[in-house]
Amino acid sequence: MQDREKQFIQTLKRGNATYGVGDDGVVLGDYVIATDAFFEGIHFKREWGSLEILIEKCFLVNLSDIYAMNAIPKYLLLTLCVPKDIKDVKYLAKIFSAMALKYGLKIIGGDTIVGEKLHFSLTLLGQKGKKGLYRCGIKPNDYLAYLNPKSILNHSKKQVFGKNVLHLKRALLFGIYPKDSRFAMPLLYPKMILALNVIARAGMDISDGIFIELSRLAKINKIGFTFLLKKSNWFYSPEEYQMLYAFSPYKLSKAKRLANQYRHQLVVFARAKRGSYKLVKKNWHR
Repeated sequence: MQDREKQFIQTLKRGNATYGVGDDGVVLGDYVIATDAFFEGIHFKREWGSLEILIEKCFLVNLSDIYAMNAIPKYLLLTLCVPKDIKDVKYLAKIFSAMALKYGLKIIGGDTIVGEKLHFSLTLLGQKGKKGLYRCGIKPNDYLAYLNPKSILNHSKKQVFGKNVLHLKRALLFGIYPKDSRFAMPLLYPKMILALNVIARAGMDISDGIFIELSRLAKINKIGFTFLLKKSNWFYSPEEYQMLYAFSPYKLSKAKRLANQYRHQLVVFARAKRGSYKLVKKNWHR
């Protein structure tokens, strides 16, 4: 059965009421615009971590979308639902202000309401680069690869790619939230991403897991994939917020050297081919 998010988006598109839907964000004039929501009870539980940790993850998730399209984050719209049990709204405001300053953003508006649970949505505007990066443009024989930190300086034991399946299950079942893991606090490396974006054929950030993201790339580009690695947790792991790239065979060596300069490994796992791609399981949060 098709997931409801997919049904909703496809119906919107058929109604001819959309523009630019399908990438991590949309280009409007000189800006890339992207938005993401964090809902208590759906995306997080408050007992998982402090408000600082939960709010910073929301910032990082949105920043990842902007960087994925080769843009520099500049401005922020904030929509916030403050639960009735949070009395110190000044403290909450200070957290959002601190995060905006930390990541070079100016809050330019939004909306605030009072409700039963904590919800916050960020809409980011980023200054677009000379070359945009989109999900389309993949050709047969292009290589598919993801980024994986490999240095102990990058907390590789906690930040290694593919562990979020385990972290998510433990958080849902036992309330265990490893605060220094990629699941709780993904590390972003914008200089590396922006450098790789220039030579990539296509790209996107990994939010739902590679197995889901490939279905999106396959449909847009009308391609299938030949897998070069055995499927394991790296294939299904959600909320990684690392980049999933497609490189031409002529650019792959340069891409690997660039990733290595930033203490990352570019893990090549598939090649594009003519054909189609079939999902192997349902999306983890549908």
